[in-house]
Amino acid sequence: MSFSSDVKAEMLSYISKDASLHCRRARLGAVINVCGYVNSAGKDKFIVIHNENLSILNLAVSLISDIFGYDAVIIKHDAVINDGKIVTEITDSLGLRDSGDFGLDPPIMPSLVKRSCCKRAYIAMAFILSGSVTDPGKQYHIELVMNDYDHAIALTELIDYFGIEMKIVERKNRYVMYCKESEQIVDLLNVISAHKALLDFENLRVVKEVRNNINRVVNCETANINRVVNTAVRQLNDIRYIAERKGINFLPYNLRQAAKLRLEYPDASLKEIGELITPPIGKSGVNHRFNKIHEIAEKLKGDH
Repeated sequence: MSFSSDVKAEMLSYISKDASLHCRRARLGAVINVCGYVNSAGKDKFIVIHNENLSILNLAVSLISDIFGYDAVIIKHDAVINDGKIVTEITDSLGLRDSGDFGLDPPIMPSLVKRSCCKRAYIAMAFILSGSVTDPGKQYHIELVMNDYDHAIALTELIDYFGIEMKIVERKNRYVMYCKESEQIVDLLNVISAHKALLDFENLRVVKEVRNNINRVVNCETANINRVVNTAVRQLNDIRYIAERKGINFLPYNLRQAAKLRLEYPDASLKEIGELITPPIGKSGVNHRFNKIHEIAEKLKGDH
């Protein structure tokens, strides 16, 4: 199973045990808004909830039965309510309108998510139906995909209540709400009560960030070592060129001191060479001397 599937499996295990009527109403509202079709006008009134996951259809049927005392029928991948009286009761109670209008008005009825727990219940159900979260060991990404733009906006505002910012992008005539910030993804997992997934996410995130930090340190140290080695090689080449052309004694005493120490200790740092000079000088002083040696070598090459 994928990380996303594990999150949904965990959430389904506790959602079925939810006892509060107001939270069950919020969940049912999310189910119908996200994957339902409503026809509440005219003579033939019906609600169809479509989902290929039988566990979700059974949950929807259970919610309808608990709240409205009606046993919806499951036909293949659809849960069907075709009792006109029940349909009207559901649409009035949950603030739904005909899906044929290509939108809900309002997209999410305020009274349905008045309590903080109901907001969480609605968001959690919407995630189970249309959400996914990427394995944090690979990248940080969580998203919910909606058919209706107004509903996506309303759901984004609902999530924003908990201080989590979701962005929206259109993809193949659908509206993708997404977030790529690891800390905000953790907050959203907490909002939807995916606590085991949250701990797994945090553990994977810590491992990933520690690994990245180690790589950064190693890369930095490697770059520093390469820089030191390249500088030492350049200094040795300058000194050897001067020695071949003019002899080492051609250099003034202070530069000759540094040159001889570099030849004797090719792997030493500037700081270490400075400590060997009598009297000792600092790193910047040693660097200044080698810069002078480099200028002399370059001048000799130009005169050659």
